[in-house]
Amino acid sequence: MQKFAMAEWFMQFPSLTLCVFLRNDIGYRLLNPGVLLAVFGLLAVVAILAMPGNQTARPVALLIFAVLGFFKGIAQKIRRWRDLERNVRQHSYYVGTSPFDQWLPAFGRQRRSARLLDPLFCAAIGLVLLPITHALALWIIFSSFCLAAHENAIFNRKRTQELDTADGLIDSQIQGEQVERYSEPSDAGQIPPTEAGVQTGIADEISEQIKKQKKRKANKP
Repeated sequence: MQKFAMAEWFMQFPSLTLCVFLRNDIGYRLLNPGVLLAVFGLLAVVAILAMPGNQTARPVALLIFAVLGFFKGIAQKIRRWRDLERNVRQHSYYVGTSPFDQWLPAFGRQRRSARLLDPLFCAAIGLVLLPITHALALWIIFSSFCLAAHENAIFNRKRTQELDTADGLIDSQIQGEQVERYSEPSDAGQIPPTEAGVQTGIADEISEQIKKQKKRKANKP
């Protein structure tokens, strides 16, 4: 489970390299400049090291992709800062809205477009670019799988949170009904208090029979 959690955590970084191109409303804290520099900087270093003697892969396209992605992420970061200054309400870790939602609003419910169409669209672009630049194409295809897995992980966490909230409300309702049930006074089987105000545990009929028996014993010679 720890290895699975680590892999799930890692997949957000390749996904981010696609999201900055696909989506224009990524959350403020998700666009961390240090993370953007680390991810796109690593891609740039790999592309530069792969350039000598590797013309078929054309890593220069991957280098251009890394540079454009970094500056596009920084530009979105600046826009989110301006939105904060204008008191625009948005979750700071929002992963962005799929561009297909504006054309397919009904299909986009439950983030189906973000979970399905975005990764398929990116993978298709990677396949188209594969004969032209192997380096960039393979990275886009790999990142599209990471995007699909990351989006499904987010959806599953949100669904689990919603189910936990719904279960908590149901449990609270059941507990409230039980409290009301045992708190309401019931006439059936209720034991009346004695003159001292303490319940004796003896019903009225039994108490009368005991009093009669005591009177009979007192009248006997």
